Amino acid sequence: MTDEKAVNQNIDQNTPLDQEGVRKELDELLQNKLEALDEKVDAQAFEDEFREKAQQLEKEKEEHYRRKGKRRSEESGRDSEHGRVYAAASAAARKLATYRPVGEGLIHRTWRLVRQLKQTRRDMEGKDWMTQERRRAAYAACMDDCWGPVIDSWDSLWACAWNFLARLGADLWDLALIIADAVIAAAYYLGSFFYYVWDLLWDVRYWIEQHKRSLVTAFAMLVVIGAASVVLIQSSTAYEYSYHGKLLGTARSVNDVYKTIDALGDKLSKATGANVSLDVERDMEFHKVVGFNLDVDSDEDILNTITYMKDLQVEAYVICLDDEETCLLESEAAAKTILNEIQTEYTTTENGAQINEVTYDQKVEIKPVFCLLGDIWNRSDAKSYLQGGDTKDGEPRITIRSTETATYTASVPYDVQYIDNASMYEGETSIKSEGQEGTDLIVATVERVNGEEVNRTVVSTTRISEPVAEVQYRGTKPIPATQGTGAFQYPLYHYTISSYFGMRWGTLHTGVDLAAPYGTKIYASDGGTVTFAGWKGSYGYLIIISHGGLYETYYAHCSKILVSAGENVYQGQNIGLVGSTGYSTGPHCHFEVRYNGTPYNPLNYL
Repeated sequence: MTDEKAVNQNIDQNTPLDQEGVRKELDELLQNKLEALDEKVDAQAFEDEFREKAQQLEKEKEEHYRRKGKRRSEESGRDSEHGRVYAAASAAARKLATYRPVGEGLIHRTWRLVRQLKQTRRDMEGKDWMTQERRRAAYAACMDDCWGPVIDSWDSLWACAWNFLARLGADLWDLALIIADAVIAAAYYLGSFFYYVWDLLWDVRYWIEQHKRSLVTAFAMLVVIGAASVVLIQSSTAYEYSYHGKLLGTARSVNDVYKTIDALGDKLSKATGANVSLDVERDMEFHKVVGFNLDVDSDEDILNTITYMKDLQVEAYVICLDDEETCLLESEAAAKTILNEIQTEYTTTENGAQINEVTYDQKVEIKPVFCLLGDIWNRSDAKSYLQGGDTKDGEPRITIRSTETATYTASVPYDVQYIDNASMYEGETSIKSEGQEGTDLIVATVERVNGEEVNRTVVSTTRISEPVAEVQYRGTKPIPATQGTGAFQYPLYHYTISSYFGMRWGTLHTGVDLAAPYGTKIYASDGGTVTFAGWKGSYGYLIIISHGGLYETYYAHCSKILVSAGENVYQGQNIGLVGSTGYSTGPHCHFEVRYNGTPYNPLNYL
């Protein structure tokens, strides 16, 4: 502490700083502190103390220059006296920082680097005389101090890895050479073996060429002897076949009987309408007989013998309803097929439905039985019998009950709202805005008996869309008299004259064509009585009204007629809709005015 006081005293006396002396003093102070650290003094406490002393020294320097009346900026420069003092202090601090415990980890080194960089930056703040070179040197010193050992260890690691990979490559190359040697050796020995076999085959060929005649003779003799033995054995051996102990005949071989019985099913099916097969292992017995001139049955004899046996027994399956036997079928599969077909016909669902359960009202069983061949039912007859086809009322003998969940949509009707209109006659209506039906999503449980619906229970109803009410104008104007007034009005309110009265295409056009959209309303030109309403040749749908006084009006090519013959109508009443029926090239109303049966130009009366 005496050294520090001396330094401070030197500064207080306003004497020039001795940079060499200051450097020596800092080195001595550092050496003393390092010795203290060797005596297991707390490094953190020493670092804090050294930092405090350095700050104090900095304050004293500031005070020294203030007393001298000089600005620090004037003293800046690479070779300035106080710059060299700071460099010496930084070097001493770096020496102090190198004293760290052995085995410091990467995380601890990184944390220490962050602290040193922050402290170094704080130490250089406000010091204009610090050049960029000195700043970079200070930061590099911190990096080298904290991460230098780590970087060196990584270099060693990469060098070790490179040596390992190089050695591994060399070993792999040696292994490849060994494998190549083994493959070459194997190819050599394998080729030698094939060459030996090839040479042996040529020796065998030469031997066969030399003894060809004797070998052919020996082979022919063996074939003749073998064939003779087979013929002799077959001609002197036969098998007696029996059905349930009853001897039926003698066959040359057991296979002949097996083949015949396999083909027997088709012949019996043609004769009885049933698909029948016999169990050879169960029903047939065979006894071997040996002798000459045996009376052996042909395949046709075997087939006829088995087919036309009166007491031929076969295994069949019977369908039982409530323990009562009904139909005998040739197999269990056939019985199940008939029941499945009936069930499928009786469980037909509507679109979007899902079958939940299918049950029988009766107890249905399929049991195996033995019976005579003729007792087996034809499949179509058995199905018709179960469905009641042979009864007078056609009532099925089997009842299938099914339940299903049906999901479907139903329309919701819309209401009609009326607006009174004094310009329309009573009873007339005109749509202002069309209504729209709503839609409900319905989930229901449907119960069926033999396919017929017997009950439907709605489980849930969900409104998908609401109905929109239809708005109509309703006439309130009193209906005029249904007698002719003598004054005619146009039968359409909105129209375009597409053809006039007069000669057209070489013939007389007896009226005027009023073109309008399909479905436009047609009104009575004057009051009167409908004398005709229906189809009339080239007119299509035609309405004729008699107005009295020998006057008549015609309304042709209608798409729809709203009145009937004999009905009294008033002037302006809606009697039909515009169409294009009969001889017409487009939707329009052909309108005529006739007097005493003769047509006149309607435009002269309207």
